[in-house]
Amino acid sequence: MKRFVLSALLVLCILSVSAVDSRFVYPLGRVQNVDAQKIEVSEAQVLVRNAHNLLIYSTFNAWQPRLEVGFRSDYRIEDVNFQSGNLIYVSSQEASNNVTQVDSLSQYGRIYFTNTVIGDKMTREGSTLYVADRYRGIDIINVGRGGTTELLANFAEKWGIRDFVVEYPYIYALNDFGFITVDISDQSFPLSIATNYQVKDATRLVKYGKNVYVAAGKELIVLSLQDVTAPVMISQTAFFNQIQALKVKDNRLFIALGQGGVKILDISTPSRPKDINTFYPPAAAIDLALDNDYIFVAMGRDGWVIYEYR
Repeated sequence: MKRFVLSALLVLCILSVSAVDSRFVYPLGRVQNVDAQKIEVSEAQVLVRNAHNLLIYSTFNAWQPRLEVGFRSDYRIEDVNFQSGNLIYVSSQEASNNVTQVDSLSQYGRIYFTNTVIGDKMTREGSTLYVADRYRGIDIINVGRGGTTELLANFAEKWGIRDFVVEYPYIYALNDFGFITVDISDQSFPLSIATNYQVKDATRLVKYGKNVYVAAGKELIVLSLQDVTAPVMISQTAFFNQIQALKVKDNRLFIALGQGGVKILDISTPSRPKDINTFYPPAAAIDLALDNDYIFVAMGRDGWVIYEYR
């Protein structure tokens, strides 16, 4: 009996050591007096936004982010996407949305251009912009230099698209009933090839390798895409807080959990994600962005913060 207990303790010790994060989280800069509902990073530029405002910061000095320029939107901003560092696509439900620069902020001379498109969510892969609209499906748009656009096709999904990612030749999306896969190998004729409706009330997803990580309320669901035509649920994990955002990098899944902070999971084995770290920003974590060794956390009316993770 004694030998059994010692063996069990040894196994537990080995498991606990294997779940320890080999990296550490170091707080760097913080920006206050900003309503940061969403945060994105591109080429050392941080775009912070809320319903009607875009603020762009430079992180040349990560300890003191510098405000470059601000924009004001007449209508609600649904999503944004950078192209080539100075062109910003803004999705809105109003075609005539006027996104104007706030003159009092243009003190550093950097020029940005905005282009409004109709939709709720968007992502870009190379020169192709994908825009999801809750009522019209997904538009596939070729974007040229100077903001010129050409509609290539529309995937008329009959239910609203909640979130999606693109890795050519497929679109992986969440609709009102679950998960779908769309073949876009011929961008002129997108075709739905798979569904998984075990995933209910899902709002966010990221893809890493041959797996998709889906947020559904307080649950994290992992779908295997080993057979892209038959996505299979391989893992389901419940948290105490609602999942606000998901990001993935280097076999680590970063989860914003509001008052529950930011949780980091090791997803080297997708069917068994390991909890390896949790850190707590000064306020609720409602969105995330990753860039090199930095973690950016949006905290709503409490601003946003930068952490180094190494």
